[in-house]
This record gives sequence, structure tokens and C-alpha cells, in this order.
Amino acid sequence: MTFKIIAAGLVSAAVTLPAFARDCDDLRGEWTTNLKATVSFDNVDDLTGQITGRYFPASMPERAFPLTGFVNANGKVEGDRHYAVALTFAVSFQEFGGITSWSGICRMARGENGDAPVIDTEDLIIAPMADYVWSHVIDNHDTLMPK
Repeated sequence: MTFKIIAAGLVSAAVTLPAFARDCDDLRGEWTTNLKATVSFDNVDDLTGQITGRYFPASMPERAFPLTGFVNANGKVEGDRHYAVALTFAVSFQEFGGITSWSGICRMARGENGDAPVIDTEDLIIAPMADYVWSHVIDNHDTLMPK
């Protein structure tokens, strides 16, 4: 009887934990973009800040494109100023000819389950084929949330 009560308590505790347990100090894992694509930060070099990973477009979720970039978590100073982790990454869409680059910040935001990391970026979408010379470069804002 005592065993069943302990087991029930463990199950209850597991259910109440947040779906993810990370912050901007460790970006590794999967993130979802505004357009429902998946960004996977597979490795972050602790010494250089180099990020490697994969990008899975919502239109081709089984297709992974290589991702590379940098994160820089330096520069934090004690005081009243807001701090955010700087990062940038890019994806080459290989045979399609396009490249997209994202630059922005990781910040902690209040959510349903407490504080959670959010990545806010401005991105440049570079298309090799366009209707006009000025439409090869499209700027966009994207918000990445942990998956």
C-alpha cells in the first residue's frame, strides 16, 4: 500500500513539470518559428560559441538543411539594464539557391509555465529567383519558441 502512494506521488510530480527546462544559457534543442518550421541547435561550442544544427521547413518537415552560426553570452554587467544573449545563424537551402540568416537575442519571457526562453530575430531571406531586382532580399521578424 505504501509503495502505491509513493508511485502515485511520483507520477503527479512528473506531470506538473514544465514541458521544457532550459534557458538562454543552453540553446541546444528544437525551436519552432512563426511559420512552424523547426530549428534544431544540435551543438553549441562552449569556447567559441559556434552553433551547428539543422533547419526543417514546415513545407518539407522531413528535409533537413544545415545550419551554422554563433551565440555570444558575454557582456553581462550587474545593474538595472536588461540583458539578452546575442545570436546569429544562417541556413543554405542548397539546390534551391536561397540563403536565410537570422540575427537577434534570446531573452527570458513570462509564460503559462513560468519563465521560458524566447528568441526574437530579424531575418533576411535571400531568393535567387524573383519578379523584380529589389525583391531578391526580403526582411522579416521571427520569434522562436522551444518545441
